[in-house]
Amino acid sequence: EAVELARKLVLTGFVLLIPEERAFVRLVVATLICSCYAVALAVVRPYKRVEDNVVAVATSLVLLLLFLGANWSTIFLSIEERHPDIAEAAAVLGFGKLNVIVNSMIGLVAVVLVFFSIGAVVAARRVAKVPTIRLVSTKQPPELNIVIGLTWHLFNSHIWSTGQDAVAVIKGELQQLLPGIKVFLDVDDLKDIGALEEYIQRSQVILFFLSRGYFRSKNCLREIRSSLEIDKPLVLVQEADPDKGGGTIQALRAECPEDLQPDIFDKDWPFTIWYRIDEFQLISLKIIAEALLLCSPNYLNQASLPLCVSDEPESQSLAFSKTTLWASPANAGALELANELAAAFNGLTISTAEEPSGSSASEASLAEASYTERSLSVLSICRHSTLRHAGQATHMLLYLNENSFVSDERLAEQVKQARENKLKIVMAHENDPDKGGCQFSRFFEVTPQELIAGGLY
Repeated sequence: EAVELARKLVLTGFVLLIPEERAFVRLVVATLICSCYAVALAVVRPYKRVEDNVVAVATSLVLLLLFLGANWSTIFLSIEERHPDIAEAAAVLGFGKLNVIVNSMIGLVAVVLVFFSIGAVVAARRVAKVPTIRLVSTKQPPELNIVIGLTWHLFNSHIWSTGQDAVAVIKGELQQLLPGIKVFLDVDDLKDIGALEEYIQRSQVILFFLSRGYFRSKNCLREIRSSLEIDKPLVLVQEADPDKGGGTIQALRAECPEDLQPDIFDKDWPFTIWYRIDEFQLISLKIIAEALLLCSPNYLNQASLPLCVSDEPESQSLAFSKTTLWASPANAGALELANELAAAFNGLTISTAEEPSGSSASEASLAEASYTERSLSVLSICRHSTLRHAGQATHMLLYLNENSFVSDERLAEQVKQARENKLKIVMAHENDPDKGGCQFSRFFEVTPQELIAGGLY
């Protein structure tokens, strides 16, 4: 901004200090300034949006062309004034008339404007396709700031044995989704193990990656205690996969020293579960990004900051067409989940018939999904769906928790009948322990062998 202001002052003010009889020198100075400024814009690219940088360079080039046209015109008129009787100007400049110079400059300006306008549109579309986090309110990338004196936006606190691969993915994904973010990761940034407290001090937000053994690590406890002592904002991320060191939140809390438990688990810190499924990872990354941004200077006064990523399903308008989801009374918990889906998406009809009366499945397909987090359900959309107790079902909802195929023997027969009727089955695996969540391997123990052999899973 200071350079832009200086350029304007020189072109509209200081250049007039050059005597009027040396007007050509004024034009030369102005041309040199415009040339240097256009090059600086192209190199520095000071604007946040690509299209703004393209337009800025275009306008600078247009101004440069106008000054070049003024130079040629001044030279042409000076030659004609000195040698009015001979075609000296045409011999020197290649133009016999002033109109030719003016028209040529106008044509060049038009070509530059058209060329760069097309470039700006192409650049804007290309940037829009890059998966980056944007504000829902403006569809523009958020302003990523950091408090003066700090070095990193986020510090990844984890134990090597069960958390190293996940936090490396978190750092890499955040760097793509939030260009310019600075994330501390020990393998990249740790210079001195004795300076952990200093690294915590120089970070804006601390991420605790909760996995097996995290609270038993001496260095992790140093990071935890340092973060709590200086009241650093926290983000809690829980590993979900038992094979990767995951566990329930209750088991992880039991590992934590009692004096630290209230400050970590009983406060309303942003929390998410880390799954190795891209769509769920994106949700977790947005939760982490929102926590980061709410602690940055530009958004400190906001309670929430809705974020979206280009082309993600949540950012599009989704609705069902002539779709009836059957939630069997023999499948405890299925109706509750079906109602959540109906609340989130228009056009979904719920059937609670004792038996499916439908035969062939509808052409509309419902992708088999893993319902892994209640918090991932979109519940903010008003209900426009209806509830009915009979009708042609197009899909069957099979809600799987620890009681499935155990509490009601009718469920196995209904699933068998649905498969015989070619009724599409949508399976939802509950992961919340409070709702009967269990490992998927349990279903191979309690599901009738006939269904397993038939390819249900």
